Amino acid sequence: MMSFVVRSKTEDSVKCEVVDGGELKSRRHLNVRGKSATLPSITEKDWDDIKFGVENKVDFYAVSFVKDAQVVHELKNYLQSCGADIHVIVKIESADSIPNLHSIITASDGAMVARGDLGAELPIEEVPLLQEEIIRTCRSMGKAVIVATNMLESMIVHPTPTRAEVSDIAIAVREGADAVMLSGETAHGKFPLKAVKVMHTVSLRTEATIAPGEMPSNLGQAFKVTSHIITYEM
Repeated sequence: MMSFVVRSKTEDSVKCEVVDGGELKSRRHLNVRGKSATLPSITEKDWDDIKFGVENKVDFYAVSFVKDAQVVHELKNYLQSCGADIHVIVKIESADSIPNLHSIITASDGAMVARGDLGAELPIEEVPLLQEEIIRTCRSMGKAVIVATNMLESMIVHPTPTRAEVSDIAIAVREGADAVMLSGETAHGKFPLKAVKVMHTVSLRTEATIAPGEMPSNLGQAFKVTSHIITYEM
């Protein structure tokens, strides 16, 4: 991740000093720590994509950078007006979402702990604490929860994971995550199938060590959302 310090700005330009350099590619996402985005959570292009999804009977929508419950209600009202049985997953990935976490998750069908942008907007040491809090909140409401981003990042270029990555998966499972999600590992990585197998194996091995009395509460309720969709077998 590259980082910059803003030194000056005008109406149409910003002058920055590079702190951590690298290759800045086209159409990359920017995070400005301490500032709220003014763009709408759902753009006109997004609404076109949502309509396409309704027509093609998708199972889930994942809404990015949700700041409050209003956008969730707006989307769910639209889906209801279309008679569409589509679940809404909120991506918790901005500092703005944390104060409204309870109401956002209440309005949704589940949440994704999107650790990449969350770690860019907040101090990195807060991310594991927020992951646990989000999982615990979803568990208490019987909502599905997904842990995503940097799960097996090294496997984008290497055939085996680091020990820390394996521990990361196990921690997410023990905390009560319903799903752990790969991103770049399968989108453009060199070893997508191996990454899936590692994730699958570590998750099952960890689940096998959890005693019935140690399972997080409301786990069964959350799986009602996902079990009829997730039928994949390794």
